[in-house]
Amino acid sequence: MLHQLQIKKYKTLSGATQDIQLSYQLFGKKLHTAPIILVNHALTGNSNVTGEEGWWSALIGEEKCIDTQKYTILAFNIPGNGHDKFVIENYKDFVAGDVARIFLLGLELLKVERLFAIIGGSLGGGIAWEMAALNPNLAEHLIPVASDWKSTDWLIANCQIQEQFLVNSKQPVHDARMHAMLCYRTPASFKERFKRSTNEELKVFNVESWLMHHGDKLQERFQLSAYKLMNQLLKTIDVTRGGEQNFIKLQNSNTNIHIIGVDSDMFFTAQENKDTFKQLAQAKSNVTYGEVQSLHGHDAFLIEFDQMEKLLTGIFNTNGNIKKIKILKFGGKSLSNGEGLERVLDIVKNKVNNDENIAIVLSAREKATDQLESILEKAAKGKDYKTDFEALEKYQKHTYTNVSLSAEFKGLAKLYEGVSLLGDYSAKIKDEVLAYGELISAKLVTKLLIGKGIKAKMVDTRDVIKTDNTFGDAKVLEAESKERVLLKFAEIPKDTVAVITGFISSTLDGETTTLGRNGSNYSAALLANFLDAEELQNYTHVDGIYTANPDYVPEAKKLANLSYAEANELANFGATILHAKTIIPLIEKNIPLRILNTYNDDNEGTLISAKSSKEGIKSLSVIEDVAMINIEGRGLLGKVGVDARIFKALEASNISVSIISQGSSERGIGLVVKKDKAKRAKLALENEFSYDFESQDINMITVMDDVSIISIVGQDLSTFHNPFNALIKNQIVPLLFNNTVSGKNVSLVVKKSDLYKAVNVMHGQVFGISKKINVVIFGHGNVGGTLIDQILKSAKTIKERKKLDLRVFGIANSKKILLNEKGMTKNWKTNLNQNGKSYKIQDVFDFAKRHHLENLIIIDNTASQDFVANYFDFVEHGFDIVSSNKIANTLRYDFYQLLREELQKNQKQYLYETNVGAGLPLIDTIKLLHLSGENITRIKGVFSGSLSYIFNTFSEIDLPFSSILKDAMQQGFTEPDPREDLSGNDVGRKLLILARELDLHNEFSDIHIDNLIPKKLQDGNVDFFMEHLEVLDAKFNEIKKNQKPNHVLRYVGDLHGNLQKEKGVLDVKLISVPKESALGQVKGSDSIIEIYTESYGENPLVIQGAGAGAAVTARGVFGDILRIAEKG
Repeated sequence: MLHQLQIKKYKTLSGATQDIQLSYQLFGKKLHTAPIILVNHALTGNSNVTGEEGWWSALIGEEKCIDTQKYTILAFNIPGNGHDKFVIENYKDFVAGDVARIFLLGLELLKVERLFAIIGGSLGGGIAWEMAALNPNLAEHLIPVASDWKSTDWLIANCQIQEQFLVNSKQPVHDARMHAMLCYRTPASFKERFKRSTNEELKVFNVESWLMHHGDKLQERFQLSAYKLMNQLLKTIDVTRGGEQNFIKLQNSNTNIHIIGVDSDMFFTAQENKDTFKQLAQAKSNVTYGEVQSLHGHDAFLIEFDQMEKLLTGIFNTNGNIKKIKILKFGGKSLSNGEGLERVLDIVKNKVNNDENIAIVLSAREKATDQLESILEKAAKGKDYKTDFEALEKYQKHTYTNVSLSAEFKGLAKLYEGVSLLGDYSAKIKDEVLAYGELISAKLVTKLLIGKGIKAKMVDTRDVIKTDNTFGDAKVLEAESKERVLLKFAEIPKDTVAVITGFISSTLDGETTTLGRNGSNYSAALLANFLDAEELQNYTHVDGIYTANPDYVPEAKKLANLSYAEANELANFGATILHAKTIIPLIEKNIPLRILNTYNDDNEGTLISAKSSKEGIKSLSVIEDVAMINIEGRGLLGKVGVDARIFKALEASNISVSIISQGSSERGIGLVVKKDKAKRAKLALENEFSYDFESQDINMITVMDDVSIISIVGQDLSTFHNPFNALIKNQIVPLLFNNTVSGKNVSLVVKKSDLYKAVNVMHGQVFGISKKINVVIFGHGNVGGTLIDQILKSAKTIKERKKLDLRVFGIANSKKILLNEKGMTKNWKTNLNQNGKSYKIQDVFDFAKRHHLENLIIIDNTASQDFVANYFDFVEHGFDIVSSNKIANTLRYDFYQLLREELQKNQKQYLYETNVGAGLPLIDTIKLLHLSGENITRIKGVFSGSLSYIFNTFSEIDLPFSSILKDAMQQGFTEPDPREDLSGNDVGRKLLILARELDLHNEFSDIHIDNLIPKKLQDGNVDFFMEHLEVLDAKFNEIKKNQKPNHVLRYVGDLHGNLQKEKGVLDVKLISVPKESALGQVKGSDSIIEIYTESYGENPLVIQGAGAGAAVTARGVFGDILRIAEKG
């Protein structure tokens, strides 16, 4: 029954206003009592979609695919189609978007706010697209059939021809229909139907008779005005009419979009449908593409009802009886003997017991492919290969004596014997040999599954996957392969698990081919595509895809989700878990790929689908087995076509270039190829540029074998300086650099020996993971031992707060060293005594290199002048330096300068804040003042915490000087030999260090030092000095007694004179100062330093605090370590 709605004064998108009569029909359940499905009719269709005269009654009706016992079916007539006698003469005023708006107004009048589905074929599908774009939340499902969201140029052109017939022909509807039928069908469908047969009665070809009949039939039932309007609507489908925002809204909506194309459609082509699908799939996971396989062209959706039902059943069959197949792919490590293979069998058994519909694709077991290839090489070279062959056979048969693999190994033995006799083999023979890896794997697993009571059938993919004859990396013939796969799976009972060989295939002539390394993943993806799988599950030996290969980077993080585009990038940049071709077949059908771990049941793996995280992903991937070719020559400058010649020469030798990089001068060009093709590439380039060698335009072409590529996928170039600088800091200089046009992917070529360290350094920077700081400490006395304990105690807190993983990998004294790449424990003293070994400094460098230690810092807590000579070697080997040893800064000025030049050259830091004032921020303050241009005029103060304690105490209490000195020694305030303090040399060195921070060129010999030790005690050993300490008492008692009242003794350093000249005046002496003065008020072992500047005048900047003690000095050294760690 036809119902009517009136829409008054509808204003078209072109601005015309008209009253619209909108008629509709309802089928099935009463409106608002069941889910509603809106069906949009095609060009010559109408609202009568089901029943006796219904044009889609094969799909819609009681107990049909779209069951009228479950759903309410609503169908509008396109106003002006003539079915309800309503006519629109001004057809040019309307576009498809108007009909979409009119239908939406109709739904409003019917109080329909939500649809279960909108489905439409041809023009009806285009209107469905337009409706969904205008109201993205209207329907749960959008199903455009043999349609698209836009009219293509091809479609518009055909509509223009139709227009000419409709306007100019004497029989407009008849003639336009005849032409249209050519668009709706295909040459192949005509050939199958008519076979050039003739109608003897009419004396015409049957195809002509058929076309005339269709013209007559439409002319009888269709008005000219209706045809003109429908043709106008057909050529104006465009959801982006008002801009891209409607399409973007559709992309971001929750609507499930199911695009159905026809492979032979010449009107709305399948390729356009696939392109639409890919465009949507980049943003939506809930979009699918299904295809009707037919030779009938556009009209197939009105002919191939069985296929249409199969494609639609999953949407409209709400009982969920239809279970899509899941493809499970198992890698070689998963199939290894013992736990691996048993787990695979358990996984399959559990899924079968859970009533899941599965098929499994297998790689060769363990490392069979590599072993087969290795044996082949040996056979070709005439070497003994039989021992390896027997080992392979033994492993593959293992304890599975009930499974006979004799035929496979006999076949293999025969091939190897032939190769051994010939001394060579072709790519075709190699494919035949490698195929046995998968054949053995599939046969074994099939038999083992049957043994566990699971119905299983082996599928040799050479019977179903057909390719060209590019042996070793064959190209799949998809149409032929799909047909064979579908036929093969139609034969396999639903309760039987198909066990499928990955990697292998064959030509149409039956010759064995392979799909390239990692091709098993590609096989699995193709099968998932052909079988419209629900999901592809790739079982490996890791928990998913990580931010880097966990074998290289233990701290790598698992990525929970990836988009297809991101996964494809990772595959292209060498992520070994993915195959570069794997992703494409999955994108075509929007089939999720889940990476799972065979050995970990409690793991959801990484899910790859259309959905992308908002911030995108970043991952480091590594490509090994590559070589770098350098082409150098002055004559390349300005020459046109050099790159073209390179690529042409390599293409002729079937060599692919993964990275190319060159300077703007073109004097040097670097490119990366597979390692096994490097020699061939060099030869091809030498031949191509032979004349350029003669003319000396090219100097040399060299090959560097031991290189690897590190790629950061998703790395924005604007922040790439962080990982790059970290590499340079760790003395890893990339050999070649390349980035994509998008600026989101960066690749570097590094020496293979640097690979492990480089990946870890970059990963830490890119992902903000705790940066590893590897410290070796020389000297573990008072300061050194305290420092080690401080580091071990604070390490956990620093890691949490600062993201710095501080490890002491080495502790040494003058005789022994203890090394541990994982870091020291609190029992380091015992371990050093028991396990320490004698050493040379080179041992430290070798250890750090062997264990790929990054961010290296050497700590010098010795007082050794000899050890300072090693600083240059440490800097050269990538170490920063932190030192409490003052000697390096107080040796000759030329040494001082040379060390700083070396540091600058190697971009290393040398911090020594504790050299003056222990833990006080003195050197930093003076550096800052000096760098800012402040004119420092004088520095004066008590620099020695040891002497500060001694003279503070001596001034306050009435005890002999020797007693106070002994007390200071026991508390650790002095050096082991207190003469180092009493001589004034220590204060002198501190003063000299400050002078040199002001760019003064003073030497130690320039310092005027008041030595407090009597001459006769200045020489000899420490014991001699300690035995005669009382000699000091009389001297210092006399000095103390002769002071003015309320004065105290202080041992000071004084840098003065004209500090703008090359040298300053440096005095170190014992003076008496008023108790109330700044120097006089110092207590305990505090140091105090007064800094006089031009700006401050007579009011100095005063820095005061603990100037001695192991804990204070160690904390100062610790601070320097952290400054280097954070800055680096």
